Amino acid sequence: MEDDAPLPDETHLAALAPRFLAAAEQRAAGKVDAAIEGFQAILLIEPRLAEPRLELGRIWLEFGRLEDAEAEAREAIRLLTLGGQWTEEVPEHVLLSLGWALLGEILKEKASTDEVVFGDPEVFRDLLEQSRAAFAQAAALDPTDTASQMNALELGDGVLGGPEGD
Repeated sequence: MEDDAPLPDETHLAALAPRFLAAAEQRAAGKVDAAIEGFQAILLIEPRLAEPRLELGRIWLEFGRLEDAEAEAREAIRLLTLGGQWTEEVPEHVLLSLGWALLGEILKEKASTDEVVFGDPEVFRDLLEQSRAAFAQAAALDPTDTASQMNALELGDGVLGGPEGD
């Protein structure tokens, strides 16, 4: 089966749902290591699920593991774009918006690291532009996502070196 193929029927995934909920509950209870193990175990069984990747991306962001966070967020967005949404509780456009917002947060955080701030100005500007674009995409997908709207505006031309006072 190809990596870009649609997800198999629901019977294949039904057994993973309780494991996903258990990992989410562990994360909420502060048992982050157990949650990570749970999400990773799900992905070992079915690597084409976006939702565990979004959860791992958020955890890696919180731990400052920005490369890992970015990789998970980008893969989740890719899978969701291919129609790989697993959960039915969250509308498709909202889940994809959450993926783009997560990526925006990760890129914004990467831009604030010492290596980037005190490094090549072009890398700094590029990360901020990518972050702004990710937040704009999130806001376009979910107009109720005011945080992404605000982040996209905050990272607009004035922050990126454009005309001041716009």
